[in-house]
Amino acid sequence: MTTAWFELFQLLVLTMLTVLVEPLFWIVMTIVAFQYRQMQRSQLAMFGVAGPPLGRQISWAFFYGTLGGVMGSIVLTLVGVNIERMGFQYIWPLAIFLALINMRFLCFAYAGGIVAISNALFGWPNVDVPQVLALVAALHVTESVLIAISRRYGATPVIIKHGERLVGGFNLQNFWPLPLVVLATVAMQSNALPEGVFHTPHWWPLLPLGIDPPAGSEWVYVMMPVVAALGYADVAISSTPEQRRRQSALSLALYSISLLAMALLAAKFSWLTLPAALLSPLGHEYLVRRDGRSELSGTPRYVPPPRGVMVLDAIDGGIARAMGLRSGDILLELAGMPTNRGGALAYAIDWSPPLFDVLVLRDGAEIRLPGRFPPGPRLLGLILVPEGHETYYVTMQTGSEGPLARLFQKFLRYVRRER
Repeated sequence: MTTAWFELFQLLVLTMLTVLVEPLFWIVMTIVAFQYRQMQRSQLAMFGVAGPPLGRQISWAFFYGTLGGVMGSIVLTLVGVNIERMGFQYIWPLAIFLALINMRFLCFAYAGGIVAISNALFGWPNVDVPQVLALVAALHVTESVLIAISRRYGATPVIIKHGERLVGGFNLQNFWPLPLVVLATVAMQSNALPEGVFHTPHWWPLLPLGIDPPAGSEWVYVMMPVVAALGYADVAISSTPEQRRRQSALSLALYSISLLAMALLAAKFSWLTLPAALLSPLGHEYLVRRDGRSELSGTPRYVPPPRGVMVLDAIDGGIARAMGLRSGDILLELAGMPTNRGGALAYAIDWSPPLFDVLVLRDGAEIRLPGRFPPGPRLLGLILVPEGHETYYVTMQTGSEGPLARLFQKFLRYVRRER
């Protein structure tokens, strides 16, 4: 049996790789690339630097998405989610449409939940609601792991209007295309099963198919490649990006486990179908909004200190990053010159010798870090927290508007002008 399960895992990985030739997978990759490009443009307009190269961000999205695909496929296989019963042909078009309104709605919690609610209320579309919800739960278990291991990947520094003042923070956005493997069923004569078929344990699948095979036949599960996507959007103002991700990952894991439990119970007790379906989008939206309120109500972390200047972010490939400077550090001196404002830091950079050191306050302790300016224009490669006079900033919103939302806003502005 151990050998059979190992062969099953090999087949799962090989089937998952076939997703990479599916046009839909590359359509999703294009949407992901467009979104990361938009994030780059926003950072370029705000700070004059575009952040990590676009190709690297897309590569990381592909890598993490593939890793998530393996994890998600294992969970889906263990649960026994069946592609013929989950309504992928309804979920995907709806998810893409919702993403055009707001990119965070690319998450299947919304599209899958809407499809499940429609079935529970109106009997259309013809899907198995527990199967749909198990799919959403499995994907979000995967997402919680991806959020936890992503650390600072996808963390973009921003200036945010918080109440009546400007503060620094990080816009946390990730989008992952997922090559997945799900199960399909084929009815075969019990006395004519092909070689390589093995009988599964009595406890599997956790989610029963709910349909009896034709007389004299039994269901044989086969693997099918499908394309999915996950999106994560958050903001870190009163906590670091790493702290924010850990909290979000924990909340999402609890949500996923609860949704999976409700899906399994709904398969046994039909009266739980509608409550389970409502939990998918409403529970997810509650987490997003609750965590957003919690972050906004905390004390902003990235604000000017009483002495020195605080680092919001160190630019990838810059001198400051090579020196070991990082977000949250407070620069007290550069080459012996005090740096109590951004202008004072610029003055110290101009008049510093090529070899210099900086006095940094980090976690309550003062440390010195050596640095060197190469010949040519001097750029330390730092993004500082706002001092309050900045003209480019963002206001708090959940997620990132998609093309349809932006088009609708342009239409509203046009109507107002005509009036």
